[in-house]
Amino acid sequence: KTKGFPLRIMFELTYRCNFRCKHCYVPQSYRKKRELKTKEIFSILDELKDISCFYLGFTGAEPFVRKDIIEILWYAKKKGFELIIYSNGSLINRKIAQELQRLRPNKVDITIPGMSKAAFEAVTGVAGSRGRVFKTINLLYKSGVNLGFKTCVLKENKSEITDIQDFAASLCALHRLDDMLSPRLN
Repeated sequence: KTKGFPLRIMFELTYRCNFRCKHCYVPQSYRKKRELKTKEIFSILDELKDISCFYLGFTGAEPFVRKDIIEILWYAKKKGFELIIYSNGSLINRKIAQELQRLRPNKVDITIPGMSKAAFEAVTGVAGSRGRVFKTINLLYKSGVNLGFKTCVLKENKSEITDIQDFAASLCALHRLDDMLSPRLN
């Protein structure tokens, strides 16, 4: 702190996402913007390491839409960063789960917008999203990957917050409520 270097960095790897969440601050028009290339990201990670950054959170809209996400995560891990990955969880398959198990990030933080299918999909705007996310959670839990959960408090899920917290507790995972409203970029 006294030396003035950033201890923690949140790195938005993409604006793309396979969900259309009601609370998302990224407008649809941004989802087509150019992303940094893999080598450009590596260069930024090198610079962050050089200035003694320690914790690195990878987010986006949804970081697992990137085909190079595992390569990026391993590069960061080999650089010595402590990693947290923020995801909606819907794109993590068995192969990715195995990589995450080997990678051992501090946490994979998954957004749970509701416990019921109705509330979950009312927030994500995508049919079948609840089933995919809970399948991923089960897969990661069985693989021993550290999990965390986040819920944005909305009128669609306000009656399910206690159930979400109980679910997180049943997996011995931390859960946090995000009740901060962010203005949209549009």
